[in-house]
Amino acid sequence: MEYHVRSARLTDVDAAIRILMRDPADPDQQRQDTDRLRNLLFVPAATVVVAEAERQVIGIGVLSIRPAVRSGPFIGVIDELGVAAEAGRSGSAAPAADAAQLKGLGDSILEHLVTSARNKGCTRVDVTDPLATAEPALLKRAGFARRGALLSRATG
Repeated sequence: MEYHVRSARLTDVDAAIRILMRDPADPDQQRQDTDRLRNLLFVPAATVVVAEAERQVIGIGVLSIRPAVRSGPFIGVIDELGVAAEAGRSGSAAPAADAAQLKGLGDSILEHLVTSARNKGCTRVDVTDPLATAEPALLKRAGFARRGALLSRATG
């Protein structure tokens, strides 16, 4: 499976929300999440990227930028990271290959978010729970380390 990571567009929002949905049975929550994600596309202090394969959104990452006093002028915070469950199923008989592709997909999304943070003047990128707890191996591979209650890494 070949994929690429790019900035999200309005037409990607519905597919991205399906990947991130926590409670698909709650249409009000889905509508609110969709509106929030759609608004983030136009906020300069946010970066929303999607991974796309065969014109289908298969992953999403959301970074927000906040000012910081101690660490430097700005800190990036990865708020969301998700990969579609079916993204690793290429139809091949090699589940190890599918797992490697999923691993690479998450790594690519993370690197795009870190690069965006660096380009926007951030000195660090943090990941908070529940994402930090849900993806410890992925974050460790990407260079994040425990800093108090956060997982963090320098952008440079």
